[in-house]
This record gives sequence, structure tokens and C-alpha cells, in this order.
Amino acid sequence: MLKQFNSNARKLNRVISKVNPNNLNDDLYITGSLLNIELPASTSFQSHTKSNPNPTKLVNNKNKIEAFHNEILQFSGKTIRKGIDTFDNTGFGTLTIYSSSLDYGTEGASPENFEILVYGLHLPGHYTIKEQNGNIVITLLDNYIDYDSVTVNDIYVIGKFK
Repeated sequence: MLKQFNSNARKLNRVISKVNPNNLNDDLYITGSLLNIELPASTSFQSHTKSNPNPTKLVNNKNKIEAFHNEILQFSGKTIRKGIDTFDNTGFGTLTIYSSSLDYGTEGASPENFEILVYGLHLPGHYTIKEQNGNIVITLLDNYIDYDSVTVNDIYVIGKFK
């Protein structure tokens, strides 16, 4: 039969007296029994947080990222030749391409990256390009086209379309 193990039963039920930290004496340090020190409720400890002497500066690369994105679009976006669907000859004129959208990213289409050709001849860059209701509307700001002798088949644009 096995012997019952109870050699430490009395030690586990012993009440350990609390030590007041205001009355610490040298004998307590010698025994190394600091486990049962009772601290007053008003005791607070001072701690110092380490700070980095060389903090990392946050760099705003928004402009560089945007320029890089535009450069990728400039060289990777396909330039497509499209004919216009209608023109309105009131005022200087508006040219419309139906069911299309532009692919210029954050840069936007402008006369520097978009071409209008009439009979294969390049129009000077005095016009605006907008997307409206799923269509592309080009508004001419000068009288470049003689609408009496031009048809929609004679006008086409070169740009980046989706």
C-alpha cells in the first residue's frame, strides 16, 4: 500500500506576518525575506519612459508617388485613335464621343496629352476635355473647324481611353 504524502501540510496553513516598510531593519535584508512586505496604499513608483534620441521623421511622399503613378500611365496606357460621334457647331463647337471614358489617372486629360485632328491636321491646344454622363465632351475655345465642309468622319482624336 502507498504511504500518504503530507509532509508539508502544516507549512501550507501557516499565516505569514506582514512587514511594515517604514520599520524595515537590517535583519530583514539579511534573511532575504522581502516577499511579504505590505506597502501603504499611497505609495507610488516613479518610472521614466525611454525616448528615442534619433526619432524617425515621417516623410510625405504623396507628390512623388503621384508623379510616379502618372509616369506609369504615360508610358503604359494605350494611346487610341477614336472618331467622334457628334459635333455641335453652335459657338466654337463641342465634339462628343459616346460611351467612353478617359484613362489619365490623377493627371487628367489636357491639350498636352490629348490630340484632336481634322483631316489629319493637329488642332492647337485651346480646348477642354471632360467626362459627362459616360461620354467624353471636348469643348473648343476658338473657331478652328469649318463645320460646313467637315463631317464627323473627318474629325478624330488620339488619347488614352478605357
